[in-house]
Amino acid sequence: MHAVQRISIGIELLEGGYVVGWTPSGESAPGVHIMSYPDYDRRLMEALWGASELVGTDYGYAARVDEVRDLSVPGMTRSQLSTFLTWIQRSERFCDGAIDDFVKDGRVLQALRRAAELGTSVEQSA
Repeated sequence: MHAVQRISIGIELLEGGYVVGWTPSGESAPGVHIMSYPDYDRRLMEALWGASELVGTDYGYAARVDEVRDLSVPGMTRSQLSTFLTWIQRSERFCDGAIDDFVKDGRVLQALRRAAELGTSVEQSA
């Protein structure tokens, strides 16, 4: 499936009111505790990966996060969106639920819309 199609499916998911599910914490065996963690819908993750395919991965994102942290996502350039999407996805590596926070504040939906917009403009100019 093409990246723009995966992004569109993710947009539909989020516009439909998707809420990230969390596995409950508990004790799997005496003395073995499992912390709660997010169970992201596959369609959301594929949409994020598709968006990154379109705008690229910013391997030096850590040096540029402060530049994009407070920007309006709908107005981001391709480079800024690359940094932003890399930040979102890498944040999850260091903090379970980071993507959920971006979903809740609406910036994942905005980023997917912006990536689709940028991807469509590239396809039309090709």
